[in-house]
Amino acid sequence: SRRVVSGPPPRPDLPAPRSLLAMTNYGAWDKKAEALCKEADEDDEQEKQKNDEALGLQDGPQGPPTQNAMKQREEMGVHSDKRADFIAKQEAKEVVLEHSAAAEPIIVSATECGDKAVRLRGSVDVTYQFPKDLSLIKLYVEKCKNVKIQLGCFIKTSFVEINHSSDVEVRIDNIVSTLQCDECSEGPVRIIFLEPEGVGTFFHQNCPSLEVLLPGQAEPVRFGRAGEQQLCSRPDSNSGFSTEAVVRGEKDFPVNLGSSKPTGSATEPEAEKPPTSEERRAQAEVKRAEGNEAFRASDFLQAAVYYTEAIGYCEDLHLAWANRAQCFLKTGQPEKALEDATRCTELAPDYAKGWFRKGMALHALERYGKAIPAFCEAEKLDPKNPQIPDAIKMAQLKCRTKGPGDMS
Repeated sequence: SRRVVSGPPPRPDLPAPRSLLAMTNYGAWDKKAEALCKEADEDDEQEKQKNDEALGLQDGPQGPPTQNAMKQREEMGVHSDKRADFIAKQEAKEVVLEHSAAAEPIIVSATECGDKAVRLRGSVDVTYQFPKDLSLIKLYVEKCKNVKIQLGCFIKTSFVEINHSSDVEVRIDNIVSTLQCDECSEGPVRIIFLEPEGVGTFFHQNCPSLEVLLPGQAEPVRFGRAGEQQLCSRPDSNSGFSTEAVVRGEKDFPVNLGSSKPTGSATEPEAEKPPTSEERRAQAEVKRAEGNEAFRASDFLQAAVYYTEAIGYCEDLHLAWANRAQCFLKTGQPEKALEDATRCTELAPDYAKGWFRKGMALHALERYGKAIPAFCEAEKLDPKNPQIPDAIKMAQLKCRTKGPGDMS
């Protein structure tokens, strides 16, 4: 049998044991300790974030290339915001009208279009009336067919543009100093001036059926012509128009208007000579210079547009190909950058930047094995450039850690 041994009976003159008064709540102490540790960890993390921000390391350790790229991205964001604001303001000042098969004339009201630029876009078989009490900024006629326009209103800029339209008739009962007509090759474009003082200057390109009817004349004057050359036609002293080819210089500003004799009569302008290769190269250099200005302002998209225009003038201008490749690298388009840089190396094999940008494009495409030879070729041509050895080392490192990539 089991014997139970009991202690002495409690004495009433002594205090009860501690375990009988209250048990220690170890669970509560654990929760308290855990909360204190969590709070300490959060304080440490906040302190670390403050230190990283002070050192510019909030996104992790970064070398100069990454820092420069982030700075340029921020600058591009600012430019993009400014461009978006500009476009929004311009759109707020414009009204687009589009109608088709209207039996009655459409009267353009000041409530809808007053003090705005009006674009008639894609209208077919319509007559528009712009009354005298209306004031516009500009008038554009785009991609319209069989449209008649009665223009009696005041245009602040005194400017009307017609493009990619056919069978258009504009009756002008006010002063329009400049009319531009481009790519209207499918049908006639007739401008009728109701007042002699309202006759302005025409800039036109590839509009073979452009004709103008002056006050007091029974037959219109035809001076339009097909072709890529832009022409300028102005009223002369013989109730006709004199026409000359437009030559543009820096900033696309016409440099010959008013300084040379017209190329021919109003009815049969003399066929202009195509620009020489030297002239086209000069025009290309002007566009490339504009691209350089846009690039320096971190407006890489606009710079690419200018470089594209330069290439259009002179396809063997290797600098434009190299410059556009750099724009594509800046805007995250390495495939296009590789195409342009490759073309640059074909045109100018001794141009180091062409090879360097080819290497950068291949590196961005993770084709490190192909990037190294391109960088090495650039180093041969420009051995004093400190960027090239760094690029070679980086490509070699990537080759070892990630592999050479596509070697085709």
